[in-house]
Amino acid sequence: MSRAQLRRRAWIAVAAAAAATVAALLASSSAPAVQASPVPGIPPDAVLTWNTNAVNAVRASSPAKFQVEGIIYMSYVQAAVYDAVTKLEGRYVPYHDFAYTVVPGTSAQAAIAAAAQTTLVNYLPDQAGTVTNEYNAYITSLGGLGAPGVSDGVALGQAAANDIITLRTGDGRNAATPVYGTIGPILPGQWQLQTPAQTAQTPWVATMRPFVLQQASQFRVGPPPALTSQQYAKDLNETEAYGSSNSTARTQAETDTAYFWNANAVNQYNGIMQNAVTENGMDLVDAAHLFAMGELTTADAGMACFDSKYSYLFWRPITAIRHADLDSNAATTADPNWSPLLATPTHPEYPSAHGCLTSALTDSVAAALNTQHLNITVPGATNAGTTLTTNRVFNNVQNIQNEVIDARVWIGFHFRNSVVQGENLGNDVARYDLNQAFQPAP
Repeated sequence: MSRAQLRRRAWIAVAAAAAATVAALLASSSAPAVQASPVPGIPPDAVLTWNTNAVNAVRASSPAKFQVEGIIYMSYVQAAVYDAVTKLEGRYVPYHDFAYTVVPGTSAQAAIAAAAQTTLVNYLPDQAGTVTNEYNAYITSLGGLGAPGVSDGVALGQAAANDIITLRTGDGRNAATPVYGTIGPILPGQWQLQTPAQTAQTPWVATMRPFVLQQASQFRVGPPPALTSQQYAKDLNETEAYGSSNSTARTQAETDTAYFWNANAVNQYNGIMQNAVTENGMDLVDAAHLFAMGELTTADAGMACFDSKYSYLFWRPITAIRHADLDSNAATTADPNWSPLLATPTHPEYPSAHGCLTSALTDSVAAALNTQHLNITVPGATNAGTTLTTNRVFNNVQNIQNEVIDARVWIGFHFRNSVVQGENLGNDVARYDLNQAFQPAP
């Protein structure tokens, strides 16, 4: 039996188990139910094309969108695309239902293009020219607005996008926050920036309204280990030895792994999902479902992670190791000249954002494929870069998550326990979000 057949069999079982939940979600919506004609088997090209266009727009936008921030912008786009597709096809419960009467024969491809373009122009106005040119060329490739179903698809996509824009108005994006990380006297365990030119990275993410979670603090992790604890000493000594720029303990293979996971997360995570679509023969509907699940769940994990980060404000290894004489732990030794393999990100250490994000993303991919044994191609970086220049194939979720734990220690950004706690947090967020949203339609 093919993987696609296994997935379809799994949908039937999951739909039966989730019937009560889905019915409650639909019953609570004020929007009338629409009985759309199923359109299974449409190739995923439109979803892949507009995911790529969205990634390019987010990466090109100014000011630069940092890792979690970029995933939030991607979430706006993929939520709109997913809602347009589910309104037309009905295979899954929409993220946010809206009142709309579907016209028979509506073009799914046009709906996807219009949903993505409308959302991108709203949130990234500096990219409006490029995105609109891509949109016009794409609509022309479908035969133009006069072709059957195209204008109806555009209307549906625009309606889905405008519904998401309205829903997310006032969600806390770019909200004002206190000033964090001010440079001053070193205090044991206290995070601070390294130079006066630096600013704290996206602290507003910590207080933003999540996409599915009830609030960002819903799964806040417990405090980091005490500075005087054996756990703390063990973690600091490991990062000091393996994560330094001139480490003699770290092998070349370990250095390569650290570099691999230094790739820009927006490109890397969307590359993972694109490969999942193509390598598993997903159609247009399942592709839209995967991208919505992956982006929104990962964005929620990022918000939950930053809630914990800016609650504990725990110091990074670069500060902790250089000033280990302040931690009152006899098992640690200060090295005033210690530096990590690459420059430390400008947000607090605990928990690890890469741990939070990667676990949520891979859990979402596993849920979409209905298996922990992904056998998936993951793109990554090389030689201290952030662009995708190489690939690794992983055969299950746990192997990916385990490698990320090692990678963030070997790059010198984190203590091991911080990455483990980050992954636990991301798993908790994914478990909650995937139970609350993106279910099969009854």
